[in-house]
Amino acid sequence: MRKRLLLYLSIVCTLSACSSPSFFEEKSKDSSVVSVMTWNTQTFFDAEIEGSEYADYQNLAKWSKDKYLTRLGRLCEVMDEIDADIVVLEEIENVAVVQDIANQFAGRAWDKSKNWNYACFVKDSSSAIGCGVFSKFELKDMKVHSLCIQSQNEVQPSVRPLLEVTVKVLGKDLVVYVNHWKSKVGGEIASEIWRDWQELVVADTINSSYETEDYSCVVCGDFNRDADEFVCVFDGTQKSVNTVFRGTEMNLNLYSPWFLENGEFSTEIGSYFYEKSWERIDHIFGNRAVNISAFGPRTNGSWSGENNIPNSYKLYSGEGYSDHLPLVCAVSLR
Repeated sequence: MRKRLLLYLSIVCTLSACSSPSFFEEKSKDSSVVSVMTWNTQTFFDAEIEGSEYADYQNLAKWSKDKYLTRLGRLCEVMDEIDADIVVLEEIENVAVVQDIANQFAGRAWDKSKNWNYACFVKDSSSAIGCGVFSKFELKDMKVHSLCIQSQNEVQPSVRPLLEVTVKVLGKDLVVYVNHWKSKVGGEIASEIWRDWQELVVADTINSSYETEDYSCVVCGDFNRDADEFVCVFDGTQKSVNTVFRGTEMNLNLYSPWFLENGEFSTEIGSYFYEKSWERIDHIFGNRAVNISAFGPRTNGSWSGENNIPNSYKLYSGEGYSDHLPLVCAVSLR
């Protein structure tokens, strides 16, 4: 396992002061409650052809600057509507897209507390897409944990790294671990070994970081693994740790709000709709030092269609948003 520094941008910009219906009612009761959103944006490429894009996005008959700018506006529309304090985006092509998102919000608000003043981005050099984080709170201590496995009988495929970033929330630290695990392309069973390795990286990284009982963290992103495909343990206690991440020497116990205390799902729908059924492959886990509430996929916008199914982006027509729903919650630092 290799560790390297993250390319970091501190983006000072002014965002919209427009208000929207609050999904996070607890924020008014406790100033240490922050809202978190994670969203797989579905192959979000910019308009510049560099050769690393997916084939369809190198085809100028299908993809254009106008389509990109229209899609960029829709992404920012979702961010503005949900208005989470911390926004995690998967499948972003490069840092130029991060800058374009910031520019979309520039000049629209006078209150800095309403702005995503900080942003960071990372992707592996062998990957076409990466992950970005936007925050209304200061970001610091950013690290990237990359996977390098040579003990398998096959060559390691391109595996996206784990991003670790600390958010300074009103004098408290919240560590956010951003994930985009190996997809099931090539077969669920064949690809599972690489998700297992990524699980181990998460467990070992977080276990090595615990110094005090108040170490607060959330683990979020697109894991390409359904909630009930993890090792799950239910003791009947509300909001107890219920999901096990297997580590090298010690396991990591986290809480998944996808579940009720009896092991049943907490929502009727998931975040991804595939072959006529819901999947819960996007996640926001928390450790014992945080409390997660107001959790669920957001469906009250044009990014969601009939029966709450994601309004996926269609390259040929330029319509739609993403094949995933934004997943949101409130995180209270204890």
